[in-house]
Amino acid sequence: MNINTRIWENSIAGLPKDDQQAEQFEHYAREFFIPDSIAPSVYLANVDALMEQAAEESGVQPTPSAAKMALSMQHPIGFPTWFLAAYPDIALWFTSQDGPDRKAIDAEVTRRSTASGAAANHLVDENGFFSHPVLRTLIDLYRERMTSVLECIAPDADLQEESAADSTDEQALTAQQAVDLMAANITRYERELATSYGDRFTGMRPRLTVAGLLQLGYYILVDHVIPLATLVQASDESASADDPVVEFVERLEIEVFCAEGGEGERKRIEEACHLLRSRILDVVLQTRSDFEETPSLTQATSNFMELPQFEPLRQAIGIRPSS
Repeated sequence: MNINTRIWENSIAGLPKDDQQAEQFEHYAREFFIPDSIAPSVYLANVDALMEQAAEESGVQPTPSAAKMALSMQHPIGFPTWFLAAYPDIALWFTSQDGPDRKAIDAEVTRRSTASGAAANHLVDENGFFSHPVLRTLIDLYRERMTSVLECIAPDADLQEESAADSTDEQALTAQQAVDLMAANITRYERELATSYGDRFTGMRPRLTVAGLLQLGYYILVDHVIPLATLVQASDESASADDPVVEFVERLEIEVFCAEGGEGERKRIEEACHLLRSRILDVVLQTRSDFEETPSLTQATSNFMELPQFEPLRQAIGIRPSS
């Protein structure tokens, strides 16, 4: 398995179960994105551009074809957004064909699509989009007739096969468990701080900072591989998010994996962590629900908030003294 495939597989693993949209996305990933080596970060940048949403902070720009469609405000007819985001060059190529060339392409699309099992009267789905056999045929035709590579294809480094030791199910499970554990712990710490020490905090920002410090104390206070300033910045930038805890956990996951894997992997790590966001959300929501049913106060939380040796840190974070 290569790195690009692993990122897609991780994103699929984090999807909610028994959800129709999640099942559709898994189909797109397995039948299109993974076989065609579509880069997740480029795909997401194109989605943002086509949906006229603010770009993510990854620094990845939409591809030329996607940017062109976004500027024109008119998307090629017959293509769903997920296809336009992953294959914008193919959509523009197809719509630019006319005359004999277009007739030849239409005939070949019909022939190949029906040969693959699609009925001639089902080449367009109920939403007015080209059916998946048609879309697959267009991809194949584009590759046969054009010499350029797909705009959204992943870089060569991400398409190199990982070593067997790096691709075992056990290691993948361990990584997933690490994500779940951090999300659960930080959520619980934040709830404990809000419930037992709420009057000593001015708002969400310092609570997030303390929750992160309780989870990553070794990285910050002992190993010094993650600066306290980075933790504070993450809490500042997360406080105004729709769900500050989910945003905060994602940002800290990135810092931890960068600390362990090196800054040179940051871009790739950011992509992987962003695709795990739905998984993080599920864990956060479940942990909050569990806490409401059975409130707790861990020793780590009470120690940090009450022991004298942590007073300098509490002051630096802006925690009010106990009354």
